[in-house]
Amino acid sequence: MVRLARGLVDTTEAAEEIVQEAFAKVLDRWSRLDQPGAYLRTTVVNGARSELRKRQVRRRIGLRPLLPPDPQEQDYLLDALDHLSNRHRTVLILKFYADMTEKEIAQAMGVRPGTVKSATSRGLAELRKVIEQ
Repeated sequence: MVRLARGLVDTTEAAEEIVQEAFAKVLDRWSRLDQPGAYLRTTVVNGARSELRKRQVRRRIGLRPLLPPDPQEQDYLLDALDHLSNRHRTVLILKFYADMTEKEIAQAMGVRPGTVKSATSRGLAELRKVIEQ
């Protein structure tokens, strides 16, 4: 789960925080969950998206990021993914890092499977352009 979250946000510390909160939510709801693994993945994705939204607000009002990226942990593919839109990056991370199916991705993101297919195709095309630069 940390690997999934790390792909969606830029620091390991933020990813670990998101995953820890997701596990706490799963534990609180354990007796009511039919598929705890799916709920955990969805919670991690939603936590990462929430973190990215908070960062956008901080940038708009002029605050500095709380945790700068650590240069020791450079992953060139993740750096390239950072140049994509949030939707494309999320779809590609869920598909290729988390090995989720289109149906699972659609459920996690709250979109239709057709949207996942088109976002995957467009995201890969966008990623090719970023890598070729």
